[in-house]
Amino acid sequence: MRGVRVMILACASVAAMAAMWMMRGAIESRAAATAQVTQQVAAPVAIQPEIEIPQTVDVLVAANDLNIGRKLGLEDMKWQSWPADSTSPYFYVKNEDKDAIANLEGAATRLAMRAGEPLTTEKVIDLQGAGVMASLLRNGMRAVAVPISDITGAGGFILPGDFVDLLLTRQISIEELDPKTGEIDRVITHNQTETVMETVRVLAIDQRLSDESDSTTAVGNTATIELKPDQVELITLTRQIAKQERGFLTLSLRSFAEMVEEYGEDIDKVLPVTVLDLQAIARQKVEAAKKLRVQAEEYQRELAVRAEEARKQLEIEEQQAKDAERARLAAEAAKAAQGQTVSTVQKKENAVVLVRNGAAIKVTTIPTDENTEVAK
Repeated sequence: MRGVRVMILACASVAAMAAMWMMRGAIESRAAATAQVTQQVAAPVAIQPEIEIPQTVDVLVAANDLNIGRKLGLEDMKWQSWPADSTSPYFYVKNEDKDAIANLEGAATRLAMRAGEPLTTEKVIDLQGAGVMASLLRNGMRAVAVPISDITGAGGFILPGDFVDLLLTRQISIEELDPKTGEIDRVITHNQTETVMETVRVLAIDQRLSDESDSTTAVGNTATIELKPDQVELITLTRQIAKQERGFLTLSLRSFAEMVEEYGEDIDKVLPVTVLDLQAIARQKVEAAKKLRVQAEEYQRELAVRAEEARKQLEIEEQQAKDAERARLAAEAAKAAQGQTVSTVQKKENAVVLVRNGAAIKVTTIPTDENTEVAK
């Protein structure tokens, strides 16, 4: 009995110890799980940043798509929220100008704008009684018209607001001088095309200032372009040269994507660039004409000198011939005079020589006149 009791006590002790070990493990496991959950819940709260609500202001934007030269109406403008840190000094802000819509009614757009695009002081101008074209011109720029056709105007696909290059096609004449005569011997002609200007902005086609119609083409007889003052003089000279040399002007349309890629957001500030200085070429042609005229005059003077020398030489030769003739005549006259003297002496000394007794005797004879009769 005692052995059984001891065994039962031993088993009970082992079971108690096992139960205590299991309970301790469960308690430690639950404590660890609780700590892990607490850590997982508490960690995001500790590192989560605070969300800042951006500040906005109301700016004036285009309510519709607006074309160049469009007179603004109340329906073309509206206030729209805009990030405050993205505004520009050129924007119309409601907090600063509540009456902007009323004040801009009747103003004109200088550039094309899309719906939702902010209106700026550079893109909108108050006409103040001036013409629309004068208002579209940027400061320091001039408007001038050039003749075009459906062929020289890219088939009518050039519209107001586009950028083009100006090309001049003309017939060039080259004069060649004959070195023998000093005069123009022949004239050689050939056709030539050169780019005069690049990145020129088109303001209007005929009287069309924008592409308000649904048509994607604008065929006209004239294109009004925007140039600098010195370029206006150049394009006027170009038109005259084209007229004199049987030429014409061509407008070459530039790619809008290329313009944006090259100039980015400053595309509206692109200015025309002069490539071919026809003023300098005209001066060179004038200098070449002067040089040719000087050469011709020098050659004419040389010919005149040669002619004068030839004339003097001819006079000398003629004088020498006359002197020789006079000398010959004088010699002949002297010879004739000498012969006449001998004859006279012979006539005066009419005598004969006779030999008598071995001696010479001179006997003078009596001359007989043919008109005198001698008595027998």
